[in-house]
Amino acid sequence: MPKFDEIKGSCFCGANQFAIAQPAVDTHHCHCSVCRRLQGAAFVTLSIFPKAGFRWTKGGDLQSFSSSDKVHRNRCKNCGSPLTINLDAMPDLIAVSRASIEPTADTGHPAETLRHAFWPDRVPWLELNDNVRKTQGFDQ
Repeated sequence: MPKFDEIKGSCFCGANQFAIAQPAVDTHHCHCSVCRRLQGAAFVTLSIFPKAGFRWTKGGDLQSFSSSDKVHRNRCKNCGSPLTINLDAMPDLIAVSRASIEPTADTGHPAETLRHAFWPDRVPWLELNDNVRKTQGFDQ
């Protein structure tokens, strides 16, 4: 396995900070309507890591809510930054908002996982002309 350098991240106000010691198993740009509305953006980029490699270095007392029966989202109680998502279907993994991770950090995800997920749900007012694969749903 290639060497992975620990990466760090935080919410906007810095009350919650984390470190990740294992590479991501997946990174995707999610265009689903739920992510778009909860992020207030055209799409959100999520990297999914093994929970065993994720730890809070400061804070970690988050506001949590369920956007569905099986998807649980966690935000900073102070600034509201979306930080992590727990998915019942993947109990050993944690999804982390890529924007909360240091901008130059390499998440280590396998290149083939990068995709635009839920592409049919994308907003019509943003034109993306990249060569990143597009998928109908979450599936790779």
